[in-house]
Amino acid sequence: MVKIKRKVILHGPSTLTVSLPSKWVKTNNIKKGDELNVDDEGEVLTIYPGQEHLLIKKTKADFSDTNWGAIHSILSVLHKSGYDEIEITFNNPETIKIIQERINTMLMGYEITEQKGNLCVVKAVSGDHLSELDTLVRRIFLVALSLAKNSLDGLREESTDKLKEVLVLEQTINKLTNYCQRLLNKKPYKDDKTTYTYLIIWVIESICDDYRDIINIILNKPTFKISLDVQDIYSQINDLFENYYRFFYNYSDKELLRMRQKIKSLKQELLETKFSSGEKSLYPYLFSIINRIFDCLGSTVGMHH
Repeated sequence: MVKIKRKVILHGPSTLTVSLPSKWVKTNNIKKGDELNVDDEGEVLTIYPGQEHLLIKKTKADFSDTNWGAIHSILSVLHKSGYDEIEITFNNPETIKIIQERINTMLMGYEITEQKGNLCVVKAVSGDHLSELDTLVRRIFLVALSLAKNSLDGLREESTDKLKEVLVLEQTINKLTNYCQRLLNKKPYKDDKTTYTYLIIWVIESICDDYRDIINIILNKPTFKISLDVQDIYSQINDLFENYYRFFYNYSDKELLRMRQKIKSLKQELLETKFSSGEKSLYPYLFSIINRIFDCLGSTVGMHH
C-alpha cells in the first residue's frame, strides 16, 4: 500500500475536490467523464474503478520442455491469476491436446483462439462478471456439501457407481473454485473480505480433495467395508461441514463458540473411534477435514470484524 497526501481544493462556494494520483489514473485507464465507485466508511473514503476498467492481462508461456503435470499447474495458476490472453510456445504436437484437455476440465471461459505451428493463443472469451461472485461462492458450498453427503451414501450402500459419480462433483469443485479465485483476483478493489474469501474457497477445495482421496481408497479396495462406528463419525464430520456453511452466511460470536467446542469434541471422538486395519487409511483424511473446517473459522471471523 502506497500512502499519498492530497490537498483539498475549493471549487465555487462549497465544492471540495482532491486530485487523483497520476500513476493510479494511468494504471486503471481512467479518463475524463468516467464514473468511479466511492465507499463511505466514516473517516475513510475508498475510491476504485468499476469493472469496465479491468485491464486486459497478457503473458507468454514456453511449454517446450514441460511435462503434463507442470502444464496443468501453470495454466491453472495463470487462469486464477486473472490473465486474459496467453501466448504459448511448444515443441511437442501432443502439448496442444494437453492444453485443450485442461481448458475443458478446469478453466472456465478460456478457449484456444489461434494455433499455427508451434504456437497457440489462449484467450478468455466469455468475460468475467464480478456480479456473479456471491452466487458462485454459494454454489461452491452447495456442490461441496453434496459431495460430502453423496460420498457417505455411496459408502453405506457399497455402491462403486455412486462413488464414481461423486468424483465428477470433485472435478466440478475444482473448476468452480479456480474461476472464483480468478474473479477475486480480478476485482478492481480488494478489501479484507476479498482476502478471507479467497482463503476460505481454497480450503473448501482442499476439503473436497480429502473426500476425493477417501473415495479413491474405497474404489481401489472393492471388498472394503466401513464399520458403523466409522460411518457415524463420518456423518458427524459432514454435519460439521454443513454447520460451517450456515455459520458462514449467518455469523455470530455465539455460534463461533459452539463451532469451536464441537470441533474440539469431534476431534476427541475421532481419536477414540476404533478403526480396523483396513479403515486406518481413512483416518488422516477425516482428521484433515475437521482441521480444515477449523482453519476456516478465523477467516470467517475476519470477514465480520
